[in-house]
Amino acid sequence: MKLVISMVLFVLSTSSIHAAECLYINSYHQGYAWSDKIETAVLAGLQGHCHVQVIRMDTKHHTSAAFGKKKALEIKAIIDANPPDVVIASDDNASKYLLAPYFRNSHIPFVFCGINWTAQDYGYPYDNTTGMIEVSPIKDLLSEAKRMFQNIQRVAFIAVKGVHTDEKEFAWMSRIYGRQGIQVVPFYVRTMAQWKQAYQQAQAFDFIVLNNIAGIADWNHQDAVAYLLTHSHKLTVTTYDFMAKYSMLSMTKCAKEQGEWAAQVAIYLLAGEKARDIPIVANEKYHLYMNPTLLAAASIRLLSGIRFHATRVQP
Repeated sequence: MKLVISMVLFVLSTSSIHAAECLYINSYHQGYAWSDKIETAVLAGLQGHCHVQVIRMDTKHHTSAAFGKKKALEIKAIIDANPPDVVIASDDNASKYLLAPYFRNSHIPFVFCGINWTAQDYGYPYDNTTGMIEVSPIKDLLSEAKRMFQNIQRVAFIAVKGVHTDEKEFAWMSRIYGRQGIQVVPFYVRTMAQWKQAYQQAQAFDFIVLNNIAGIADWNHQDAVAYLLTHSHKLTVTTYDFMAKYSMLSMTKCAKEQGEWAAQVAIYLLAGEKARDIPIVANEKYHLYMNPTLLAAASIRLLSGIRFHATRVQP
């Protein structure tokens, strides 16, 4: 159940509002649509409540553990030199490289968000930390696909090589779909050419999951759309809203929900509440999209229930 914070708890004295210092740590880079939306919601939610310093770890462009650890040490030095009143950390790598190794049960309160599927990988909960995990609607996607195609046995999963969150997403999908006797086969890529090759090979599967393209340095939108319009024969699905222009059916998580919740909780902590008293929750909001242009190119027609409820997008 989502945490509902009474407006009474948000009332801080004018002096404490302006004295408060908040730090927002973005695991990724400016320009990545998912974390941009979280960051925007966090900054909007904290406006007038604290001064916010933003640090971006850039771990989608630089995927090695060595880079993540180095960046975490840089941020740790900043926190140690000037401890903020509250820290918000979005997505997995901030927890993996910074919170878990250095700030477990510290005196500084932390709020995480955007961690895929489970927070147990990082030893949560801590006394000083709470947060919102990010669960993808992959069961609902499978249910809709099975309504359209009766005998689903193999699913292709296309993602970026070396990205921790993509690997985590595949592991959960493989586990959940495997319980129904469905094999999920990963295609990990780094370049546009590799992505095209994977997409072509994936046409032999029952449907295709397009997980992410962030981290493909030479990605070209026009080139991708042209390729999709001439090489698509199987249903493509995604759980990312910024991938809806490349997918036929999208059931997407809401990045804004993560940021708004994190900001709300940060304000709650600034008012003197304890992170250990706030339960870790999961996201609740999802959006449904369909891409008529790509569907028509592949001669695929969605069921009427989806067509009625889905928001239409174009490549």
